[in-house]
Amino acid sequence: MKGKFILVSALIAVLPVSMDAQKRKSNVKAKAKQTVVDKEFELRLEGMRAATQKVMFVDSVVVNKSKLLKSLNIPDESGSVTDYNSFFETTEQPNAVVYLNQLKNKCVFSKYADNGWGLYSSELIGGKWANTMPLKGLDMAGNDVDINWPFLLSDGTTLYFAAKGEESIGGYDIFMTRYDESTGAYLKPENIGMPFNSTSNDYFYVVDEFDGYGWFATDRNQPEGSVCIYSFILNNVRENYNQDAYTPEQLKQLSELHSISMTWTDESSRKHALEQLAEIAKRKHSVQKKNDFTFVINDKYTYTTLTDFKSADAAEKYARLNDILRKKAKLDNSMELARDAYPNAEPQQQEQYREQLLAAEKQSQRYETEIAVLTKEIRSIELKKLGN
Repeated sequence: MKGKFILVSALIAVLPVSMDAQKRKSNVKAKAKQTVVDKEFELRLEGMRAATQKVMFVDSVVVNKSKLLKSLNIPDESGSVTDYNSFFETTEQPNAVVYLNQLKNKCVFSKYADNGWGLYSSELIGGKWANTMPLKGLDMAGNDVDINWPFLLSDGTTLYFAAKGEESIGGYDIFMTRYDESTGAYLKPENIGMPFNSTSNDYFYVVDEFDGYGWFATDRNQPEGSVCIYSFILNNVRENYNQDAYTPEQLKQLSELHSISMTWTDESSRKHALEQLAEIAKRKHSVQKKNDFTFVINDKYTYTTLTDFKSADAAEKYARLNDILRKKAKLDNSMELARDAYPNAEPQQQEQYREQLLAAEKQSQRYETEIAVLTKEIRSIELKKLGN
């Protein structure tokens, strides 16, 4: 009996030590795993910082998050954004957002369902929103992924949105994807990187393709309930900061958008951009002219508004045509400025001007071809609809 007591006592004495050892071993493993995760995250941040996009930010304004949508001066040519409850006249989705296209016949919106946020689309049919379907292809890593804040470019295929999950670096990040007609789904979304994304929440990315400006919202360095809206100049081609031209600290500040003044090339460019943004805001809130454009179908029909089109397909193609016409006009104006500056430029700058002009002329020719093709298609579709 005494032997049994000694054995039991020995087991009791050993057991806690064994459990503590297992606990310590478990803690070591957890810490090791966390260390690996932290290192992976730091490497990811370092990689994103090294690929920070060179963008000129024009201005910034801090607003209450509840007033974010109303504070975006997006011109009508780029569509519009509003809250879900106002758009669909309900109270079911207080934090959902709707993007409505220029023709006001298609929308992309966020919605909370099945314990998560996702994106859906709908079409206006017979005065009612129908064919509501979830967007396909927006599958992202992780189980708990929320997707919100959609914005669709005028091409009808390029989609920007904010997502929170394993593929974001902190809260919501901004992602971009394109619709693939061959599969009927969107391509794998890509994180657009820094300086647009950060370890805070980066909510919204909207674009005015016609004037060449964009806006995005973030709560980085902001008090609870506030967001900062940054306006910036769109780049025709993505350009990253040259790491050899900046110190590590400067690159870090540029990647985090520490100060927008660091992104200014010169004060005159910023002043011009501020004037244009003021004009865009003014145009947004002014009364639209009765005749928006002039498009000749044939000797009998000349259209002056989008509502004149009998075919929705033709109207959408005209929106695309109008987009290309604006881009070509802007490109041609840039070429004229480059040609005027060429004679007085330094030899190295002249070489840059030559390369830029050559590329711009090729793009202008491509625009001309697209314009001719679209114009012919629009007239053909409308004439068929009119029975001619």
